[in-house]
Amino acid sequence: MRVAKKAFLGTALAGALVVSAGFGTYSWFTDVKTANGTIDNGTLTLGMDTELFKHTNFAPSQMLVSDFKKIDNTGSLDQTLRASYTHSVDKASVRKYKVGYLAVKYAERPNETVLKDMAIAFQKGFDKGETNPVVPNGKSRTAASYEVEGGLLSADEASAMKAQAANHEKTIHFGEGKFWKLKDNQNIEIMFFVKLLDSAGNEYQGAHYDAEFKVEAKQTDDGAEFGPAAGTEMEPAAEAK
Repeated sequence: MRVAKKAFLGTALAGALVVSAGFGTYSWFTDVKTANGTIDNGTLTLGMDTELFKHTNFAPSQMLVSDFKKIDNTGSLDQTLRASYTHSVDKASVRKYKVGYLAVKYAERPNETVLKDMAIAFQKGFDKGETNPVVPNGKSRTAASYEVEGGLLSADEASAMKAQAANHEKTIHFGEGKFWKLKDNQNIEIMFFVKLLDSAGNEYQGAHYDAEFKVEAKQTDDGAEFGPAAGTEMEPAAEAK
């Protein structure tokens, strides 16, 4: 009898263990979702010709007209530009050199005839000493839109800056206006006009003139700023309507 009770008790315990084991492996209904994110940064880069111009045997009353130099927005972000032109003379004051620029901004490049005509029109006004040479309007013959800006530092203005040019060097800053904002599909082509005034004396014989055109780009977002710029602003001509 005692043996039977032990057997029965053993069977009951075994059953209890089985029930416990089944309860421990039971799971509630569940579900899991995951989301992933990535960020690819844009690029803010410029492309530009590295040779501005090169000329020899320059003399008073002569004028150099550069080729159009292309400034490419080679990145994926819109950008605001700041341009500067620094020129210096090794033997005399830079104030006898008059400098002007003509810039064309476009998504689709105007044809060569349009570019040539506007360069000739600007050159005529520049050569006459006009403070705002004629700048053609912003519609090409093919109806493709473009924008034009031009400006110069006149001989009178340069004379007034004699003190600043005492070290034979001067930096002219321009840009940062509406014209100098490039979308990712836009370009600017710019050409320079440099004239040695006929009032330049013998101290300019054999002189060496150096010029550097520098373009900086920054984001268009609020709060994005250029570093401090030294020098005097070049006053641009009114933008073409």
